This record gives sequence, structure tokens and C-alpha cells, in this order.
Amino acid sequence: MLNNSVLLKPIFFIIRIINTSYEGSVFKRVMDFIFGFFRRLNTAYENSFTSYLVRSITNFFYNSAIIGFFIGKGRFSRWWEESLFYRAINGIFEMPSKFLKGFYQKHEEFFLGSIIIRLVRGLLSKLEFIVGLFLIIILVVPNERWNNTYNVGIAVFLCFLIFINTIIQRHWIFNFKALDFTLILFMVAITLSFITSLNSSASLKYMLFYFAGFLMVLGIVSTVKNEGSLQTIIEMFLLGIAVIGAYGVWQAVTGAVAFDPSLTDPELNQGMPGRVYATMANPNNYGEILIMALPFFISVILNSKTFLKKVFYIIMSLLPLIALFYTGSRSSWIGFAASVLVLTFLLNKRLLPFVFLGGVMVIPFLPQHVYNRLFTIFKAGKDSSAVTRINILKTVWPMFKTYMFSGVGLGTDVFRQVIQNYRQYSKVVPPHTHVLYLQIWIEAGIAGFITFIWYIYRTIKNSVIGVYNSTGSLKNIIAAGVASLAGILTTSLVEYSWYYPRVKVVFWGILGILTAAVALTEAKNRKLSENP
Repeated sequence: MLNNSVLLKPIFFIIRIINTSYEGSVFKRVMDFIFGFFRRLNTAYENSFTSYLVRSITNFFYNSAIIGFFIGKGRFSRWWEESLFYRAINGIFEMPSKFLKGFYQKHEEFFLGSIIIRLVRGLLSKLEFIVGLFLIIILVVPNERWNNTYNVGIAVFLCFLIFINTIIQRHWIFNFKALDFTLILFMVAITLSFITSLNSSASLKYMLFYFAGFLMVLGIVSTVKNEGSLQTIIEMFLLGIAVIGAYGVWQAVTGAVAFDPSLTDPELNQGMPGRVYATMANPNNYGEILIMALPFFISVILNSKTFLKKVFYIIMSLLPLIALFYTGSRSSWIGFAASVLVLTFLLNKRLLPFVFLGGVMVIPFLPQHVYNRLFTIFKAGKDSSAVTRINILKTVWPMFKTYMFSGVGLGTDVFRQVIQNYRQYSKVVPPHTHVLYLQIWIEAGIAGFITFIWYIYRTIKNSVIGVYNSTGSLKNIIAAGVASLAGILTTSLVEYSWYYPRVKVVFWGILGILTAAVALTEAKNRKLSENP
């Protein structure tokens, strides 16, 4: 699609000229020397005692019962697919479309006589482009023009389009089977938390946000039919990321964002420029979006068939990467580092020492404000944001002990109402706990917390199985998805990353992409086993 674009032809022409000049240039000889140096370094590492020790430890754990439990499929999945509960829920999605599909097929010749029906049928046969467009809209609309109910509307409309497809397309279904049973258990726990909330009316909109996340996963999984459709969704998603990345870079270069002392301690961050946020509500939200997306640039670059497309996406990835450093979000930087390590481990463990070395070597070359901001991490006792978080946790603790089993109900509105009774360390009413896992627990109770952790564990577990049971493009996509989750889950140790609903819906969108990739891998392996 990119190679045929009229708008991109001038870019590709310039890249061809650069490529031709590159072949005989001094720069190429320098790069060959650098790559040769790293090849020799890699050979030395492979023959070293350190490499032997790492391989021994890896082999021990890989062959142990611990790893066997981690990568095993498990019996729960088979029990779930054969259960009455599964058939009942699946039937709720299938029955209406089956009834209408029978009517449509009986009168299909009449319906296809309509130009509108033929147009809708053709348009919805490429639903992945519509999903990609939805993701772009979620990313690029400025915060001041965004209403969080749009997330719900987009998710519902996507599933409505899939419902239409199940009627007018012969082999289209809601792929409910691809969802893990723990996601259903988590949604059941969330529903119970809404019902038992201390303020159900205040929890309603947050229940809708969870509902939107679930529909986003179901919608993406039901849209993806092959690797090509999945790749299209990812590439369109990255196009939106590149747009907001460019916006963030523009804010940094022009100084459009002033320094805000409410976001950054001015005493420990002297000389720091304003923290960019692009179309999002604040820099932390922006950083969280970027770290979830950046690993997928690697998968697209690796999966690209042509040199020009690889170069195009390498250049595209630089914009959000640069913007990430200007968010000033330390938690996002740490999350990004975690995602890089996980991605390297899953794709090529031998590169881990070089990634560590490269990370250390690049620190002195970082912009001064980034360098200074990083080292404020080691001044937690003096940093105002760290002190605030500690005081919030002290305030939340007695509240948590009271409601740890039942939860207070969904949403930060209910949380703020209850926390006022425990405001002993914090001068103001905290909006949330600043920790995703603690926030889920205190809102949805112990059932919500356990089912969420179980769902994330099984998602990562099934994805790791997918990485080791697949090759080529699917392996790269799954590895990128796991790295994306690793990044945002690391950040969520010190941030309530779902506070801004757009971050939350992108989080569930990533889970949808990952679930779809795993489902494709399992279907592909099933066909291979049936037809050896």
C-alpha cells in the first residue's frame, strides 16, 4: 500500500538516491567497521565464561517444572470451551446474527440488487482499515476536543459493524473463542463491583469504560482474519503514533509548552523545558501511549519486505522516540527500558549484553534536562512528586484495609468520596492511588484484583507460547505486544495509567492485537498438525 502511494513517491526517490550514494561512501565503511567490531565482540562474548553461565541458568529454568508450568497450555482453557457458561455467552452473541443471517441469505439476490448494500458489503469486507482509522482518531484528536464517551461510542460502533458483517458476510463471526476465560471472569468481577458500589451512579461511566475495553478486544480479534489484516491495523495505529510524535517534537522545538511547576519539582529540575503532551491530557498520559506503541515499530520494520519500507518506518519511529524523552516522564522512560529488554529477550537473547552496554553508553549523550531528570529518581526523599506519592499511600492504607475484600466501587469519583474520611497525610484529596494494581484492588475488591492479575498472567503466558511456536511476522508481532505490555505494566507500578480513559482504551487495544496474533498462531499450528 505504501509503495503505491503518490504522496510517498518523492520520499522513496530521495531514499533511493541516498541508498546509491551510501554504497560507496565513507559512512558505509565506518558503519562496516562498527558492525565488524560488534560482531567480534559478540564472538568474544559467546566464548566467554559469562555466556556459558547465562546459558546454563537459562537451560536449567527452561527445563524446570517452573517454566513447564508457565508455558503449558493448562486444563482450564479446555474446561472453559466445553462449559455451559461459555456456550451461553457465545450464544448471546451468535443468536441474533444467525437469525438475521438466515433471512438475509434467503433474500440475498434482492439485497444485492441495492447499490448501498453492495457498497456496505465491500466496505466492511476490509474492516481492518476502519479499525485502524478508529485508532488514529483516538490518538490524534486534541484533548480539548475529546470527550471520553467517544471511547465507548467507537468500541460499540466497531462491534455493531462486526454484527452487520456476521449477517451479510458468509464466514464472519464474533471470535469469542479467542478470548481467554479469565477476561470474562475479570468482567464479571467488574460488573459485581459496579452493582455493589458505594455510589452506583458515580460508577456507571467507569463501568462503560471497562465495557468499551472489552468490546475493543473482542472487536479487534473478530476483525483480524489473517496476518495481512493484523499488519494493516498495526501500521495504521503507528501512523497515528507518528502524527502525535511529530506534534510532541514540534512542541519541544518551538517551546510551545511552558514549564509547569505543578508537574515537576522546580528545585530539582532547574533549566528543564516544558513537558510535552501532544494531544493528550498531560505528559505522563502521552508517555504511556508512546511506550505502548514503540515496540510495534520494531515488528513492522522486521516484517517489512522492502528496504524502502524499513527505512520509512525507522524514520517514522524517531518522532515518537524523541518526543518520549521530552515528556519528562521518568516512569515512562523506565517502562520503555523494560519493554526494550523484554523485546530483545524474546527476539534474540544474545543481544541483551549489547543492549545493556548501549543503554549505559548513551546516557552521557542525552540532553542535559533528560540526564538531570533521570537522576532525580535517586533523590526520592527530596522530590515533591515522590513525597506526594508516599503520603497518598499512607493515606490510602487504612482505607484499603477497610475495603480490601469488597472494594469501594468503580471509578475515581467514588474513591475521592471515600478517601476524604482518611485524609491524614495528604493535604489535598488525592485523585487516585498512583498505582494501577492498588487502584483496581481498592475499587473492585480482591476478586477484581485477582482476576486482572490472572488475566494478564495468562495473556503473557499464551503470548510466550506463541513466540516460541511461531516464526516470521507473527513472532515479531507477539514479541512486540508482550514488550508493550511489559512497558506499561512497569510504568503502572508507580502510575495509575488508566486514569485517562484514552490510555485505557489503547491498553485494551494492545491486548486485542496481542490476542488476535496468538489466535492466528494457534490456528496456523492447528492446520499444520492436521495436515503434516
